Amino acid sequence: MHINAPTFDLMALVGGTSTNDEGAKLYTALAPAIASGQVVRLSLHGATPMATSFLNSSFGELIDHYGIAAVRHSIKLVSFLPSHATRMKDYLDSYRVLEAA
Repeated sequence: MHINAPTFDLMALVGGTSTNDEGAKLYTALAPAIASGQVVRLSLHGATPMATSFLNSSFGELIDHYGIAAVRHSIKLVSFLPSHATRMKDYLDSYRVLEAA
């Protein structure tokens, strides 16, 4: 699974997963890769629970600018807990519902 893709360490990049500012930092780090179609791995090792404000300012903004398909293509989550996977799936599913409306 994309072994040679560069890995971004979420907690090293943003320090936390609670605020809009932290989400904006993640957006800034990931946007160039998505814009160029590059695949990157995002390590959630040690990540705290992700607040909606963090997700809106990071993944929500990425989806608004590049589309959900590009975000799903470019970002591969690694080193995550089941709770991280559930949170991301729920967030992306709810975003998809909003896009369809």
